[in-house]
Amino acid sequence: MLEKKAENVEIRVLHVVGSMQQGGTENFIMNVYRNIDRTKVQFDFLVNRKGVFENEIKELGGRVYYTPALQNVGQIKYIKNLDEFLLKHKEEYDIIHSHINQVTGVILERANKAGIPIRIAHGHNNRYGPNFFVNLYKKYLGTKIKDNANYRFACSKQAGEFLYGKGEKFQVINNSIDTSKFVFNEKIRNDVRNSLNIDDECFVIGSVGRFNYQKNPLFILNIFNEYTKLNNNSKLLLIGKGKLKDKILKYIDKHKLDNKVIILEDRKDVNELMQAMDYFLLPSRYEGLGIVLIEAQASGLKCITSEKVVAEEAKVTDLLEFYSLKNNAKQWAEEIEKNRNYGRKDTSKQIKQKKFDINATAKELECMYETFIAERINGNK
Repeated sequence: MLEKKAENVEIRVLHVVGSMQQGGTENFIMNVYRNIDRTKVQFDFLVNRKGVFENEIKELGGRVYYTPALQNVGQIKYIKNLDEFLLKHKEEYDIIHSHINQVTGVILERANKAGIPIRIAHGHNNRYGPNFFVNLYKKYLGTKIKDNANYRFACSKQAGEFLYGKGEKFQVINNSIDTSKFVFNEKIRNDVRNSLNIDDECFVIGSVGRFNYQKNPLFILNIFNEYTKLNNNSKLLLIGKGKLKDKILKYIDKHKLDNKVIILEDRKDVNELMQAMDYFLLPSRYEGLGIVLIEAQASGLKCITSEKVVAEEAKVTDLLEFYSLKNNAKQWAEEIEKNRNYGRKDTSKQIKQKKFDINATAKELECMYETFIAERINGNK
């Protein structure tokens, strides 16, 4: 099959992701997919559950396959399902590109056994979650990456060192965006705010991310609750969904924030929703990079995020401030209020200079895939 690729026959890359739902990793992959030359490189996806991008994937020429998640079926059944899929489809792929952090170890081990020659690991986080025993198991799975990945990527230096270890070699691939979609537009801002019944004078704090432990949504609500004491004419716009939603709704009800918090799920118009915001908040507990911070800066938004948690590479403009999670919610709120007065500006030039524009990254990955194929054909890898 590799010989066929040398004749410029389309390369199909199998991306392994939890789901093609709204999220930093998924948005990055879709940004690449939309901008890559699909006459040369096509993407297919192996996922655990359905996601909002699937119709678009099919429209772009991709295919979506499903296999149960490791945590839902256990290792033995997960490997059995994975082996069955790879055995059935191995002739279709020279490249498998896995984005599930430590679980990538077992995925690429099975891909290696199936004979898929080009196996890419891609790290997107920089810390473990709160469950000690789950983390031990993930560490074990991560040890399999070294012997089974022949190319190693990460979204930041921190993410790469977390997945592969300090001193190990890997390549940072920027979580780039289509900057043209995020440039501040007054008309879009007014239209979105009108649709959400937000008046012109209202100060809107926004956040985008799954409602889970990593993204720290209850702390976001604590910060906003404190902020309302400083500026009552304010609203919180939360874009996302997840298992902590019930706790979020209980918090909103308990603190009587029903008319001040707007929750939107499964939105593909995040670029437009960011126009309606005045400040962006992301107090994550861990974060590989935080692509939403790049998007928010591209929208000309002031941003505040977790110090010594979010990768330094996320600061692509002077709009981003790092602030310690050791500070309490009141202090975060006061920091936002202190910096609330600023003018929105076009930051696309700065973002392109920092190489976070998707056109360059899509071309870079396209060339890499072709180079990896050529290296294999020529026996260099």
